Amino acid sequence: MRGLVIVGHGSKLPYYREVMELHKERIEKTGLFDEVRIAFAAHKRRPRVDEVIREMRSNVIYVVPLFIAYGVHTTEELPRDLGFEGKTGVVEGEIEGKRVILCEPIGRDVFVTYAILNAVFGLTCQR
Repeated sequence: MRGLVIVGHGSKLPYYREVMELHKERIEKTGLFDEVRIAFAAHKRRPRVDEVIREMRSNVIYVVPLFIAYGVHTTEELPRDLGFEGKTGVVEGEIEGKRVILCEPIGRDVFVTYAILNAVFGLTCQR
């Protein structure tokens, strides 16, 4: 089985979780993964990525940080929580017999560039 964990920063505001759930549901509809879950990196936000991985049934799990760039969450906290300290870039390891792949933050992806342009020329910023 193949799983995906989308990791966001987290917020006290409910809208943040709603947006994360929206991405989760869209990905689930593709059928590319047997399980899709969300997790949060901010202090005291739940569920945490390690908790989610331990609950999943998948034997291969991709962890995608929904962050614009490398920062403390992606270079220190996530690797520490996953037991991958001292490693950078795409990192692979094992948690409770599950192969876990920590991907890079999505910020450099060309589709993020298109999302910026879509904000201006699409429906979200038109007047």
